[in-house]
Amino acid sequence: MQKKIIRFLNIPDNLDTKKLSDTLFEFVRIQDYDIKKLQYNFVSKEVLLKMNKKYLNHKTHTDIITFDYTSDNKLEAEFFVSFWAINKSAEAYSQTVENELLRVIVHGVLHCMGYNDDNKAEIDNMRKMEDKFISMFHVKHNRYV
Repeated sequence: MQKKIIRFLNIPDNLDTKKLSDTLFEFVRIQDYDIKKLQYNFVSKEVLLKMNKKYLNHKTHTDIITFDYTSDNKLEAEFFVSFWAINKSAEAYSQTVENELLRVIVHGVLHCMGYNDDNKAEIDNMRKMEDKFISMFHVKHNRYV
């Protein structure tokens, strides 16, 4: 049996990775997926901007870049996350930083499950799934990130 792994590298100090991992495992299971390996790398805004230019040919900042290696409903991916961008988005959308962080973390997973955000209908569906994850997290735990 293969070991299931979720790793968080260079995470903000206040992130409770155990609670977050437990909720991710449950959310993924409900979607009929399994986790092989997910790795979240928190990097500076400059590093993520360089990656965005190099790998996606985008010239703007972003909150997450996903490298997806998923096959046969077994999630395997590496995520690069900008805590700076998460803070900016939280402010822009009047959200808590905690909720925006949860949204970004599951956003990458949803892309690996085949969800897209290329048009309004897809964006609305993605938001619905992100909100479901955030809701699960808050119901499951009293204290989060």
